[in-house]
Amino acid sequence: MNKIDTRTQILEVAQDLIQCVGVNAMSYRDISEAIGIRKAGVHYHFPTKDELLSTLLERYSTYVLRMLDQIIAAPEAPETKLRRYCALFETTLSSGDQDKACLGGMMGAEIKSLNPALTEQLVSFYRVNESGIAAILIEGQQTGAFRFVGDASTMACLTFSMLQGGMLLTRVKSDVNMYRAMIEQLIRLVKG
Repeated sequence: MNKIDTRTQILEVAQDLIQCVGVNAMSYRDISEAIGIRKAGVHYHFPTKDELLSTLLERYSTYVLRMLDQIIAAPEAPETKLRRYCALFETTLSSGDQDKACLGGMMGAEIKSLNPALTEQLVSFYRVNESGIAAILIEGQQTGAFRFVGDASTMACLTFSMLQGGMLLTRVKSDVNMYRAMIEQLIRLVKG
């Protein structure tokens, strides 16, 4: 297997592990065992865990934020855009054994153990997501589709918090249908 393939495998396994067990529970040993390489092979591609986490968060952010940009730019109703954004989280939660959470959410839960550079990356990920949600909400207000009370930035923060926290609550209760119900309640809330 060539270097690029192994590197990608490492990132994919690390992401799966973090989304299921968290940053601090994931180890290079876990990754090496899952891929079938020596721990030194993981260190070859990512000498430190911080380098691995930074690369992983950058890759994840690029993917999620590209999806968010596409949702915002789509010629669809604001409610459809908001539902599509929420579906990104539901898809993650519903995958595999229905035990995954957003990588950003899992890293956020352990923010005190992250170095300052990773914290900055994570804060940026949160801010851009909230700004994107706010753009959808503002469009909804302007078209009359959304009639919630309060400003769009605060509602965007509430929405992002519900999506992230709801994933963790759903994992505890093992009830993806509850997550879907929470999204429907959110839609009713923003429609006013």
